[in-house]
Amino acid sequence: MTVLTSRYTIGLISLVICVPMLITLTEVSAALWSKPDLKEEMDIVTGIGIIMIGWGVVLEERKTLREIFGLLDAPDEAWQTIVDHACHNYGVGQLAIGLMAEICIELIKIPNTIIYTGEVDDYLVAAGLVFVGVGALLLIRHVIVMFFLLPRSVTAAH
Repeated sequence: MTVLTSRYTIGLISLVICVPMLITLTEVSAALWSKPDLKEEMDIVTGIGIIMIGWGVVLEERKTLREIFGLLDAPDEAWQTIVDHACHNYGVGQLAIGLMAEICIELIKIPNTIIYTGEVDDYLVAAGLVFVGVGALLLIRHVIVMFFLLPRSVTAAH
């Protein structure tokens, strides 16, 4: 479990998750306003949103995972606490942004008799896509923090 909770593994997983997010941005944006049925695009944004939410929860709960697997109170606990804090913050952001992407798509799925979205479906998919883009930027920033910026934080803290 130490390997799975290392900052490099977490950074690598975040980077890998960015790939389908970036592909989604290009593929879904190409289909907007050009085809009458956006079901596949909605499914793509929904799937990416779920991945964002899931990864956000994992990041947010890094400390809890370390606790479950008996990895707390190691000799480098001060360092691990800094990594936990960074993961928690980025995890909360990823979770919230993923939920916003999901909300955009779910608004379309609700029957028009409840919430009328008739002519704005493309705009809602586009809004969901914007949230995916913001989430991708957040994950890229998280990768940079995990790979390069944390050592300076630790040096400054000691």
